[in-house]
Amino acid sequence: MEYCSLESQMGRTTVGSLAVMLLAISLLVTTTWAAEPVKISSLQTYPEAYKMKVVQVEGTVSGYQMNHFIGNNSKLEKCIQYFLIDDGTGTIQASYAALCQMGPVMLKDGDQVTIEGHYLGTLDVQSVRKN
Repeated sequence: MEYCSLESQMGRTTVGSLAVMLLAISLLVTTTWAAEPVKISSLQTYPEAYKMKVVQVEGTVSGYQMNHFIGNNSKLEKCIQYFLIDDGTGTIQASYAALCQMGPVMLKDGDQVTIEGHYLGTLDVQSVRKN
């Protein structure tokens, strides 16, 4: 009986290991594949379809503002950039937070950009590329 018990434990361990590996691979694939470009009008028309998903938007920056502050625990200087993106089909608010020391992409009104971020009604930007 011990042999069967050991065998079934090994089987469960193998299945558990495979499940963890599959989860890790699916997360890796999700984060390494670039998001498909989305029109802002589509985000505004079908918000539930994009909620909490990573999307890519291209457009022009306007209404730019920057806030600096020092983190309470880390004491690191943080830069949060707030701006609007207009792609010709609509306008959406976006925010981009980064450590100032890490040299985040600094934006200004009129910049043509491609941004990628989580859609939450606004865009929580993960990456910015000036075009």
